[in-house]
Amino acid sequence: MKDKMTIIFFSGTLDKAMATLILATTAASMGMEVSIFFTFWGLNFLKKKRSYKKKVFMQKMLEFMSSKGKNDLPLTNMNMFGLGPWMMKKLMKKKKAASIEELFLLAKQFNVKLFACSTSCSVMGVEKENMIDEVTDIVGAATFLAEAKEAKINLFI
Repeated sequence: MKDKMTIIFFSGTLDKAMATLILATTAASMGMEVSIFFTFWGLNFLKKKRSYKKKVFMQKMLEFMSSKGKNDLPLTNMNMFGLGPWMMKKLMKKKKAASIEELFLLAKQFNVKLFACSTSCSVMGVEKENMIDEVTDIVGAATFLAEAKEAKINLFI
């Protein structure tokens, strides 16, 4: 096994995105190769903005109800119509904790690989052109599982 960690990011919420990025950047700072597989609601993290182009009606409804991107993620608990994430971000700033954007830039500096799930992209109507440039590739589950098979640590968040 390689000195490697893989993370499946499924949830698409601010608190879980923070945990994912903290674990990913910590592992990368320790010299581990890190890959994150974004699937279903986790794809919201990779979006540049909302896009309704090329989507069927139900995909447009999902898009309308989903986050606009990594800076618009809800909390898992106590979202309170958006007040919860605002409070969490204010508290993090006050406590000098790294923001989601700072952790993301750190992950980028450490060459953390970001993979989007091809099946989830297809179902949810997420196109490559509407994803942030840092996405390494859009891959299927088999490709990501080949990555995970070589890793010492595999997480599902």
